[in-house]
Amino acid sequence: MWRRSGRIDVRLGLTLLALLALVVLVVTQRSVIASSLGALDHLNWTWLPLALGLEWVSIATFARMQRRLFRAGGKSATQRSVMATSVAGNAISVSVPLAGPQLGTAFAYRRFRRLGIDSALAGWALIVSGVVSSLAAGLIIVAGSVLSGNHAVATTGAVGGIIGVGAVVLATVAIRHRPVQRGIERLLVRIVSRARRLLHLRVGSPHEAIGRFVTRLRTLRLRRRDWGKVLGYALANWLTDAGVLAVSILAIGGTVPWRGLLLAYGVRIAAGSISITPGGLGVVEGALAVALMGVGMHRPSAVAAVLLYRFISFWMVTAVGWAVYVLGQRRTSARPLAPTRRRSWAL
Repeated sequence: MWRRSGRIDVRLGLTLLALLALVVLVVTQRSVIASSLGALDHLNWTWLPLALGLEWVSIATFARMQRRLFRAGGKSATQRSVMATSVAGNAISVSVPLAGPQLGTAFAYRRFRRLGIDSALAGWALIVSGVVSSLAAGLIIVAGSVLSGNHAVATTGAVGGIIGVGAVVLATVAIRHRPVQRGIERLLVRIVSRARRLLHLRVGSPHEAIGRFVTRLRTLRLRRRDWGKVLGYALANWLTDAGVLAVSILAIGGTVPWRGLLLAYGVRIAAGSISITPGGLGVVEGALAVALMGVGMHRPSAVAAVLLYRFISFWMVTAVGWAVYVLGQRRTSARPLAPTRRRSWAL
């Protein structure tokens, strides 16, 4: 308990420090921000439908990746229901301080269970989609480094990608061996038993349920062709979001640094993975603006493009996610016993 409290205190301290740094940055660079906002006054609105469409495709491809994983376990879910779960879970993840990612994942897990996905498959799909998405991000960073001529970053990214693939393959093979299965079962039983004691839960022995859970995990596998499709969806998810950044640059009248765009976007991915502030607020904007300036963009144009990109890919998507979540909660409260409509966005 003390260790957990200590980790929370450290994260809270880092969050407050990051927010303080953001305030200092805004105050000291207010002239640059003002000139960047001036660039937004001359925004070319004809580009915005394309940016919104690309962001929609980005969300849709991530949902398709998860649906492909569900089919590996013999289950199915509609595209709309998985997209709704994705945007609502993302809104929770990027909005709640400290525990946002954990709460967002827990929400998605519960929602998938309500859609008829069994617990083992839901958990497996969430883990695999996260791992494959990280692998795709690494490939984008490598590609951006090669295109920009930064071979050191490309080599580092390639090594990280090989390690990631090796870890996935090793875990997939290991779970099929009986000794490993028994070890996983014992570990899960200890975790559940400890949680039961800490929370004073009066439930039966977890051995049987966990045994079924691990046995189910052994049945989940993808063919090589399916792995290719899952990775393709993950790459499309990132690349279409990078397309939103490119269109944002065009919308403010800037020149897209095509050779360095993926490298700058890779910096945005890396900054977003550092969950110091909710949704990487301030961290992503600063890192991406510096990266764009590093590949040739002028400072006011870079900042203006980043502000527009984040408005579309972060603020708008988060607002839609909370709207979907609230709508689903209201519908559930109004009709608790009504069956879920297949084509509804409500959760």
